[in-house]
Amino acid sequence: MVGKFKFHPGNKVEVSIDHGIGIYCSWFTATIVKWVSSDKLLVEYDDVDVKPTTVGLHQLRPVPTPESDDWEVKIGDKVEAFRKQRWWEGRVIEDLGNGSFRVCFTDSEEIVFPKDLLRVHRQWINHNWVPPITPQQIKNHKEDRISDLPDCILLHTLGFLEARDAVRTCILSKRWKDLCKRVTTLTYTPSPLTSSYERSKKFMSWVLSSRDHSYSLLNLTIDAWIQEDEELCKLININPLLSLKINGYGRCPKSELLPLIFGSHSLTFLELCYYSWYDGYAKCPKSLHLPALRTLHLNFFRFVATHNHCADPFPNCHVLNILVLDSCSLIEDAQVLCISNQTLSNLTITYVSAVQFSLSTPNLSSFTIHGGSFFRQLLASTCNLSFLQQVNMYGISNNVEASIFLRWLQVLANVKILRFDYSVIETIQKEFRLNPISKKAQPPRFARLELFIVHKPFYPDREQEIMEVVKHLLQNTTSVPRVQVGSFCF
Repeated sequence: MVGKFKFHPGNKVEVSIDHGIGIYCSWFTATIVKWVSSDKLLVEYDDVDVKPTTVGLHQLRPVPTPESDDWEVKIGDKVEAFRKQRWWEGRVIEDLGNGSFRVCFTDSEEIVFPKDLLRVHRQWINHNWVPPITPQQIKNHKEDRISDLPDCILLHTLGFLEARDAVRTCILSKRWKDLCKRVTTLTYTPSPLTSSYERSKKFMSWVLSSRDHSYSLLNLTIDAWIQEDEELCKLININPLLSLKINGYGRCPKSELLPLIFGSHSLTFLELCYYSWYDGYAKCPKSLHLPALRTLHLNFFRFVATHNHCADPFPNCHVLNILVLDSCSLIEDAQVLCISNQTLSNLTITYVSAVQFSLSTPNLSSFTIHGGSFFRQLLASTCNLSFLQQVNMYGISNNVEASIFLRWLQVLANVKILRFDYSVIETIQKEFRLNPISKKAQPPRFARLELFIVHKPFYPDREQEIMEVVKHLLQNTTSVPRVQVGSFCF
């Protein structure tokens, strides 16, 4: 059995570049240099004239196995032809003899190629090479083209359906009878026509008893109040989940479930939302040990101190790239939320309650602050955030201290793009009016700032006060950045 291809640094791949029309028709050979984010990688091309670039995971595929010597090229075959240091998709329109073939490309250009510069056109779908459907196959099976697709394509398609709808496909034909039992992606959203308890019970029963467990469940989304924590624990235990999303409004999980989730060695994506009017927020372990995790979303979680009144749950997530904290808080004697992670590049905090935030994130490139009274909370950093590309601040309440706000900017002074919504400007203006002495506090010198964006509301006569605040914040910046004021969307 051939193992699943891993997109690891050093591996050879083929990369397709979209030239702006959303169609990928040619493939460059390249080598993976490193992961840049949860779904983007830096690659170095074999063609020295093409500079290394960051590309999306959807643009990559393994290098196909070379064709066998007895491969027969036929008129009408969909092929790939090697030209200008890349493989181009086309169709054979003429056999010229002596191993030469005329190929027509998507732009209608026709070129003659020897057989050794041609290969079968395949698509990389759901970790499998899928050959094109031939005209003869279409002609012979016009009555049911979908059922003639390979299992891997059908299973991939079923993964986009809600679990209830995926199961319903079993009545289509014998071919479909057991197909839904092998899907690797399940999404459970309850039907409003049955009781919450009954529908969740039926779902968990079907997953545990009817699924073909020789096909591991890789992606699970539960957008419901699941009462069967024990069954969910069994499901997680027997499947090496890569992605898990649970939106558990209405209750907090039992004690066994969260340690099991937070101890997973396979998860690369995790999104958890637990909130109960009776139990309050879910409690996060002091330290998370998720060695493969790249993306983490936590909603309504409480953090406890690990040392010196500091909660520091993330340093052992060694490949974490994206962290989103929403409506979280500190409990017991915790006062400082430490976000310590060597690989983190994208951080979003929304309505998070703490006396102070402390960053130890040397690779941070994007930082978003949303909602609440953040500028009554302190911000510190153990590093100079030299890779910081963009900071977004929006939805800030009027309750702010200018001196604390300027300390935030001092910590974030290495940013290249600074983006505010009007609530930030309005809050600063109000502080200046109520406390004129606060205007004497000196803003930082932005050493790398290239662009300052301010979202203007749909009220007239706001641009002058916006520019007054912008001018005040940039007074110590020698290289004045470009300023954009307009009705932008965050």
